[in-house]
Amino acid sequence: MIVIGLDIGGANIKVVKVECYRDEVKVLSILREYFPLWIYGRKGLEDKLKEIKEGIVGSEKYYVSICMTAELSDIYRVKKDGVEHIVKLSMDIFNNAIDIGFVSTDMTLVSGNEAIDNYLRVAGANWAASAWFLERYSNRWNIENSIFVDIGSTTVTLIPIINGKACIRGFTDPEKLTVGELVYTGVLRSNVVGIVNKIPLKGLYTRICNEKFALIGDIHLVLGNISSNEYTTETADGRGKSVGEAMERIARIPCGDKLMMNSFEIKEIARYVYESQIYMVFEALMQIRSYIASLGLDPSTFKAIIAGIGKFLAREAAIRAGFKTIIDIDDIVGSQISSIFPAYAAAMMMCEKRCFDNENCG
Repeated sequence: MIVIGLDIGGANIKVVKVECYRDEVKVLSILREYFPLWIYGRKGLEDKLKEIKEGIVGSEKYYVSICMTAELSDIYRVKKDGVEHIVKLSMDIFNNAIDIGFVSTDMTLVSGNEAIDNYLRVAGANWAASAWFLERYSNRWNIENSIFVDIGSTTVTLIPIINGKACIRGFTDPEKLTVGELVYTGVLRSNVVGIVNKIPLKGLYTRICNEKFALIGDIHLVLGNISSNEYTTETADGRGKSVGEAMERIARIPCGDKLMMNSFEIKEIARYVYESQIYMVFEALMQIRSYIASLGLDPSTFKAIIAGIGKFLAREAAIRAGFKTIIDIDDIVGSQISSIFPAYAAAMMMCEKRCFDNENCG
């Protein structure tokens, strides 16, 4: 049984193709592509999904499982419009799939009509695919108590697992931002001015200008946390992705340039921004730990499970938050699916629905 899992975001599209058997799953292909929906628009999304289908779907029978966050894009006036467009477009393009399911906030797959009728149940619900997967497999991994931290290009998703169950308090984006289950910072696209309001320079702290002069991708590139090839988004000035060009952009943050400060000073600015971003994730982890403690449980016994292209950031935040055991999701799944984990989890939901424990599967 072939399943295509998609995570359709406003900045990235993530795709996985898996083959399901009764007792195992094989990952056949993975795609993670930067796709700024606010630039390409509705027609661009249609063309991209058609391209994905042509490139990944062969002549075999297949199923599709979809989660989304793209409905938040400002190409849509409201989320209802976004969900309806994405659902109808997906159903039209993958019209020869045996079944198409959309991930819902109750950690189930719903039909296209159900998704449209109850649009807030599927809006921004890629976290629900991850939560479902963690619930299903936590006992098998002997990890009944954990906090999952998935950091991508733009956001951080946090999911507390308590006694093998996802203990979700926020079901919409505003709710999740409130309870610490969503942090709007990532390792590529975030504007530096959304992370700090001052930086250290020449033995003093200087205020910074509220301009889009540098992105967090520049910070991580200069510090060696990512490579130029991993810097998949556009840059703030439209120029290249070398370390030197990233330093030029960082130097502009305090209204300076590369002739006004040396490379050591620029790296210290980058270090300060990096530590400030770690603190943003640390704060969310501490908020969730305080919730766990309020239930009469000891957060120090919980493990941290990390995923996403920003695993390095998740690890540092988890260390600062006091986690003694930090586990990479790739190590326990056994496949390199970390960067597209919600898409993989969505595919697994369809495998569960249609294949697992089915004698006719595989």
